[in-house]
Amino acid sequence: MQSIRGSASSLASLLGRTSFINSSRSVSSKYTRDHPRPYKRRLFEAAVEPVLPPASNTCPSLLELALTNKQQREEYVDIELALARKVKTWIRDEEFNVIAVCQFLPVAGRTLWLSKNQLRLKGLEFRNYGNRIMRKVFEDTPLSTLDVTLTGSNCFLFAKDISAIKTIIDETNKLNWIIPMAVTVGHRIISIDEASKLAKLNSLEDVRAETAQILDRIPHQLVQSLDSQSHTLVGSLEQYSQKSAE
Repeated sequence: MQSIRGSASSLASLLGRTSFINSSRSVSSKYTRDHPRPYKRRLFEAAVEPVLPPASNTCPSLLELALTNKQQREEYVDIELALARKVKTWIRDEEFNVIAVCQFLPVAGRTLWLSKNQLRLKGLEFRNYGNRIMRKVFEDTPLSTLDVTLTGSNCFLFAKDISAIKTIIDETNKLNWIIPMAVTVGHRIISIDEASKLAKLNSLEDVRAETAQILDRIPHQLVQSLDSQSHTLVGSLEQYSQKSAE
């Protein structure tokens, strides 16, 4: 009798476990239980809530989101503004009159450091601060037109004398990972073709004289182009008035 009772109790316990297992397994695993946030997290959110901007419950449109992202990309953080001021002060204090804007291609680190030292021995300073920083440095100056060249990866060569134009052309021809795009002398911009012509001159006085001629030629060419456009406009208006009178 006791054996029957023992088997009955074990059978009942087995049935209870089976029903418990079946009841626990009947709940789907895709419904997760809510877990409240930790107390420290809620305390932190309550502390910073007065200084945070108000949260918007509506989703912004694609246009608003694009404008917001563009504004965030164009804004400068404090560390970028500080670096731009530092670079501008460094250029002014060192009295760099010649700047070469170059395309900077990938190069091994040891080769880069060796080339930097070699350029420094020849009176050229190699810098690659980034396009955003240099765009801020050139802002509100005659060199702001160089923004069109500040795309991709760029580097800059700084020199103090006009004679360094020849050094810039000669050294960049030796390095296949630096491609010059423009050279500035003071507040004037010289193309690479004109800089190459200056590099072929023999003496420093020839370089200075040819540079002065090129810089003087730029405003004269601008005036001539404006005069030709005005004469063309006047001639076309006269022809139009004659045809209308006929």
